[in-house]
Formats: sequence, C-alpha cells, structure tokens
Amino acid sequence: MTALTAPRKIAKLAATNRFVVPVTAGVTILQSALVILDDGFARAGRAGQGADTAAQAADALTHVCVGVALDTVTGGASNGDVELDVDRGCYGFANSSAGDLITRADIGKSAFIVDDQTVAKTSASSTRARAGVIEDVTDEAVWVSIGKANFA
Repeated sequence: MTALTAPRKIAKLAATNRFVVPVTAGVTILQSALVILDDGFARAGRAGQGADTAAQAADALTHVCVGVALDTVTGGASNGDVELDVDRGCYGFANSSAGDLITRADIGKSAFIVDDQTVAKTSASSTRARAGVIEDVTDEAVWVSIGKANFA
C-alpha cells in the first residue's frame, strides 16, 4: 500500500470500546477497577505475585490490562461462570508515590499497575503489568488510555 496522496473517508469500527470478559472464580472486581486478564480470566488489577522478584515478574508478564470494570461482580465457582462488562478508553487513576510518582514529564509514556486503582511510573523490576499510555496528569488523577496497544 502506498501513502495517501489525497484525503479519504476515515474508516472506524463503531462501538469497540466495550467488551464482556469472563471472571476468575471467586474473585471480586469492584466497579471502576482496572481489570487484567490472568490466564484469560478477568481479575482486579494487581502487581505480580510470587515468593521473589523473579516469580512476581513472571506472574506480571502474563497480565494484560483490558479496561475498567463497569459493574461490581464476584466470580462464580468456576472460571468464567460470571462475566463482566469492561470499557476501554482514557480513565483517571490514583498516582503512585515517591520514585514512582507520575509527572507531566511522563505524558506519552507507559503507566504500570500497582493495584486496581493506582498506577506508577515504573514496572518495579517488571513486577507490574502495563496499564496503558499516560495522556495527562492533574491534581485529581493520572489519565491513562487503556486500549489495544496493551495486547502487543
């Protein structure tokens, strides 16, 4: 395909920001929480788990941020018994602190998941999954675009 030489109609797939994902058995995800997929099932955003940094990094590597929870749900007896509506877009989250505090200088860079409502500047030795791209930083929140780029 060659570069454009004239304007063209912009093609966009409508209404692709809202998705339904199956929930991990027994976990509760609160409305407005960052949602990750862990082995293909939704759970509230969290840092990697494990006995040491290597195990935590290996766990975090499997997490994919898929959006923000539109409802509060608790998973059923088995993975996938319950489903959750999630939305992708630009959302405000709590800022981390100290050396992981996100500033306006970080706009355009990646934000990393600390927990289901907090994002940080670094991956903490790869123990945190990527939340998305930092769009703005205000006194109220760090504004992060969550979208398909997280699946790369």
